[in-house]
Amino acid sequence: MIIAIDIILSLILIFIGYISVCYYLNNIAWISINLTVLRPSKNKIIYLSLEILTVAFIIVLFQVVYKLDAISQIKLLVLVLIIFPIAAIDLKLQKIPNCFILSALVIRGLIYIAEFIISVPAAFSTLKDGFLGAIILGGFFLLLLLIFKNSIGMGDIKLFVVMGLYQGLWGAINSVFFSLIVSFFISISLLIGKKKGRKDTIPFGPSVLLGIIIAIALSGM
Repeated sequence: MIIAIDIILSLILIFIGYISVCYYLNNIAWISINLTVLRPSKNKIIYLSLEILTVAFIIVLFQVVYKLDAISQIKLLVLVLIIFPIAAIDLKLQKIPNCFILSALVIRGLIYIAEFIISVPAAFSTLKDGFLGAIILGGFFLLLLLIFKNSIGMGDIKLFVVMGLYQGLWGAINSVFFSLIVSFFISISLLIGKKKGRKDTIPFGPSVLLGIIIAIALSGM
């Protein structure tokens, strides 16, 4: 039953995410109907293939290794499937749209409601852990931005807040840790390949996505 919910939810979010990315990158209003921008291309096929393979890997991981409860699985799947379009847009435009952050917060709010319906004590514990993660991570990187100008973008900080709410304090810390490692190696590779200079900015969204996937794979959080 849980695996069926995971698959259905994932397909819905993949579909919505794909439309959102196509519309946003082509500057098309959300209420418009434009099938032209949804036509498959090489980059779109690569994007969808990576997303589907990642989701399949995570679902198998949940069923075989970590045996997480339904709500925990849904939270992590939703987080990954929201970060995917964010990473794609950040890679293309070096921007993390507020509309995606807001969508992530709204969905997290709905999941909180479900958690309170299932178990009030457990929901309060999750709520505390989530807000602690959001405040600590968001506050730390905001302070870092204030001390070291242009060290990190506000979009990235908002993303860390979302990660805290979905993964809790230690889950989000794990993801940020691996994200920084991934970002380091990507930066070194781009510098060595002379595709970026020392003063060039590098989108952090893709590194965050990989960091979250690695953290989930290694810890189930």
